[in-house]
Amino acid sequence: MWRLRGVMSNIIAPTPFATKITVWSVVDSLLFTSASSSVCSGRKERRGESAGDRPQPVTGGGHRPSPQSPDWTQRSQGAAELMDASEENLPLIENPSVDGESPQHSLAVVSKVLDDDDLLVEILLRIGFPTTLVHAALVCKRWLNHASDRKFLSRFHERNPPRLLGFYIDSTEDPSVAARFFPMLPQPPELDIIMRRASFSLDSYQSVRTNIMGCRNGGVLISCVDNGEITVGLHSPLCPGRGLAIVPPFPHPGFEDAYFPIWGRLLSKEEGDGMSDIYVCVCKKDMTEYVVHVYVLQNSDIAWCRLLTLAADQLASLRFEPRAVLANDKIFIASERNDIVVLDLTTKSISTLQLPQGVQYGHKDIVFAGAKDASVVYLIHAKNLQLHIWLHKGDTWLVVDTICLRGMIANLGIPGCKLEDEPTAPLWINHVGDYAEFVFLEMGPCTLLLDTKCRQLRKVYTMPKNYRYRGVIHPFMMIWPPTFPALKDDPARNTL
Repeated sequence: MWRLRGVMSNIIAPTPFATKITVWSVVDSLLFTSASSSVCSGRKERRGESAGDRPQPVTGGGHRPSPQSPDWTQRSQGAAELMDASEENLPLIENPSVDGESPQHSLAVVSKVLDDDDLLVEILLRIGFPTTLVHAALVCKRWLNHASDRKFLSRFHERNPPRLLGFYIDSTEDPSVAARFFPMLPQPPELDIIMRRASFSLDSYQSVRTNIMGCRNGGVLISCVDNGEITVGLHSPLCPGRGLAIVPPFPHPGFEDAYFPIWGRLLSKEEGDGMSDIYVCVCKKDMTEYVVHVYVLQNSDIAWCRLLTLAADQLASLRFEPRAVLANDKIFIASERNDIVVLDLTTKSISTLQLPQGVQYGHKDIVFAGAKDASVVYLIHAKNLQLHIWLHKGDTWLVVDTICLRGMIANLGIPGCKLEDEPTAPLWINHVGDYAEFVFLEMGPCTLLLDTKCRQLRKVYTMPKNYRYRGVIHPFMMIWPPTFPALKDDPARNTL
């Protein structure tokens, strides 16, 4: 075991803050799971350190390269700042003994593993965090090619889905929590720096009113209102050096044709190596004609581009709850007619989808969420202290799960809730995560988080007394997809 680690240190040491520590962990888990605990406990100490002092895997290396160092990459700003969020206070690795064998022999042993592309991919899959994967890509071009491969990223995402780091609350009654970060603990020590940077203040933005609109890919979308003008931008708490990335002003369609906007939503989706924004605006004319406009804004765009415009009588009566959701290039919008309006961006068409049998819109008791594969959308319905999770696949609604919350709520002892008969406080849904993996619930003064996979319910926030409006919860997820460094124009080094 030490032999492999020793040569790994020799191989990676010249590489600027590469994955010196992380590789130890993944190689151990992949190649040495059959080693006995007695052998592990008896391995040699390094320079006076005990076996328990071996550095744990973290999300970066020790030092940045100097401007004169022969760095083979020119890191993009996004990749550099992403790594900055996790490379503080990292221990350095000394080269351990190789049990008397020559470095050449040990190097040959390691090469049998790391020169095998299949084994290398399996090692990279076990790194665990996107931030650490970016560091691994710095070892050489070959590692970068594997780490940034689309098929590999799909497997990595499936094995290591983005975790919930915490959440923000956008509250008009409690300004103290307007941008307060509520961390979901415990988290691995590799994420300590990221968790600290996620807490920030909106006071730095000079405006009459500043609100949080949502979170995406490690950023927080905020709106600043000043002198009657609204500025929307993306704040990057993990990369504070970026400043506020301003979103181009939203289009105002229809004014020239006497149409008046009545409903609008800003949605986002993963696309290629980045994110795309979708802005949907419904306009009416003379109370009889309705038109929907859809605009798209991609990473490199400086203005919104109109994607489609359709007559939309189905959108005459829209609900503000549940919120619209974008899934598989389809936008699902709740209608007052007790159905769902589906706007298909691929076929540029509008249709309606009936609610599951026996389900009707109430107050904050139904939420939509995107689904994977050939499925279309999840519908989560709260009723009688039960959570029903429906999945629409093909032309059919299927109940995929029913979770009884009565016992879980009783164990939490929520004020104002008497479960002997019926609770005095209603159960509402505030937010549902992607693929319905977690649900934020409201009951009495408490905000609850339900992990639908593990069936665990926990209390995460209590609203101050005399407050009536809790606000909207915005979950803050681990960054995905990661931003990889750009190759420097150096043909000699790019052949590594």
